[in-house]
Amino acid sequence: MQDHASTATPPAAATPAVSPSATSLLQRIAGYHIGILPLPLYLVGLACVVAFVARGKVPTDLCIMAVLLSVCAFTLAEIGYRIPLLRSVGGPVILNTFLPSALVFYGIMPTVMVSSITTFYKQSNFLYLFVAAVVVGSIFAMDRKTLLANILKIVSPLVISSLAATVVGLAVGAAFGMEWKYTLFFILVPIMAGGVGEGAVPLAIGYAAIMHNSQAEMMGHILPIVAMANVCAVVIAGALNALGKRKPGLSGDGALLIDSKDNTLNAADTGAPLLADVLSPAIAGLSLLTLYAVSVAIEHLVDLPAPLIMLMLAVLMKMAKLVPPTMEHGARWVYRFFAAACTYPLIFTVGVVLTPWKPLVAAFSPAICITILATVLTLAIAGFLVARRSRMFPIETAIIAVCHAGSGGTGDVAILTAGRRLNLMATAQVSTKIGGFVTVTLALLSFSHFY
Repeated sequence: MQDHASTATPPAAATPAVSPSATSLLQRIAGYHIGILPLPLYLVGLACVVAFVARGKVPTDLCIMAVLLSVCAFTLAEIGYRIPLLRSVGGPVILNTFLPSALVFYGIMPTVMVSSITTFYKQSNFLYLFVAAVVVGSIFAMDRKTLLANILKIVSPLVISSLAATVVGLAVGAAFGMEWKYTLFFILVPIMAGGVGEGAVPLAIGYAAIMHNSQAEMMGHILPIVAMANVCAVVIAGALNALGKRKPGLSGDGALLIDSKDNTLNAADTGAPLLADVLSPAIAGLSLLTLYAVSVAIEHLVDLPAPLIMLMLAVLMKMAKLVPPTMEHGARWVYRFFAAACTYPLIFTVGVVLTPWKPLVAAFSPAICITILATVLTLAIAGFLVARRSRMFPIETAIIAVCHAGSGGTGDVAILTAGRRLNLMATAQVSTKIGGFVTVTLALLSFSHFY
C-alpha cells in the first residue's frame, strides 16, 4: 500500500489552486471579441503590429498584412459599434473609410504602415479577389429563380428612383443658383456613375477630351463628389437598417422579394450545416478565381470592365444551370468567409489608399453637400415608396437604390455592410455597375451638345 501511495497523483491541495472567480474572469476575457477576433488573439496581433512599426519595417506579404489590417479594421469597427448614434448610421464603416484617410493626410498614421498597405493593395489586387468571392459567390449560392427575379424586378424601381433623384437634384441645385448643366453633369452624373474605375475615370477622360482640359483636373472635381455621395449612401443605409429593426414589417431581413423571402442567401446561411467535404469550398473558390481570369481575358476584347463581365457571366451560368449543387454549397461558404473576415479590412485599406481626404474636405460647400444629400436621399425614398408595387420589401429596395450612388465595388461593400445586407451584393452590383454604365454612356453622348 505504501508503494501504491507513493506513486499516486499528489493531492489537489498540494497544487496551486485557481479560484473560481479567477477562472470565470479568464473565461470572460477569452470569450470577449474585437470584431471577429477573440481578445487574446487580438492582443497578440496588436503586439506584433506595434513591434513591426517600431522596427521601421512592416512586411507586405499576405500573412503579415492580414494580421495588420484585421487588427486596425476591427479596432475601428468596435469603436464604431460602441458609439450609440454613430452605430445606427453605419459607424464601423464610416470610421474605417474616413478615419484612416484623415490619419494619413495629417501624418498621424506611421509612414511605414501607409507604404506597406499601399504596396500590398496595389500588388495583391485584394479588391477583385473580394469582389469575385462575394459577388460571384452570392450569385452561385442564391436560388436561381430568386436571382433572376431580383435582377428583373429591381430594374423598374432603379429607373424610377434615378429619374426622381435627377429631378430633385436639379431643383435643389437651381435653388442654390447653380446652372442646370453644371448640376447635371458635374454633380448628379458622378453620383450615379457607378464608382471610380467604371464611372469617374471614363467621365473624366470624356469630359477632358470634349472641353480640352486635363484629365487630372476633371478627376479632382469628380472624385470628391463620388466620395461624398458614398458617405451619404452609407449613412442612409445604416439608418434604413435601424428603421427595419424598429418596423419589422418593412424589412425582409435580407430578402428583397416578398414572395421568396425563404430562398435568399441570407436564409440559407442561417443554421447552415457544417461542411462534410472540404473540397467543396476549395473547388468553388478556384472556380470563382477562374471566372475572374476569364473576365480579364475578355476585357481586352470588348470595351467593358472585368467586374461587369464577371457579373454577367456568373448570372448566365446560374441561369443556364451550369453551376452544380456541390459548387453552390461551396460558394456559400466562400462567400461567408470573405464577408466575415475581409469586409472591414478591405474598407480600411481603401480608406488608406484610395480615399482623398484633402479634395474631399476642399469640395465641401453647403450648396454641393445639400444637393448630393438630397439626390441620394431621393434615391432611397423613391425606392422605398415603389417597392410594394413590385412585391419587394421597402428597406431592401431602398438600400439597393442608394447603391446606385456608391463608389463602385468598395462602395457597395460599405453600403451593404452598414445596412447589414451584404447578401444582396449581386443585386447591388446590378444597381451600381449596370446603372452606372448606362448613366456614363448617356452622359458622354449628350455632354458634347451642351459644352
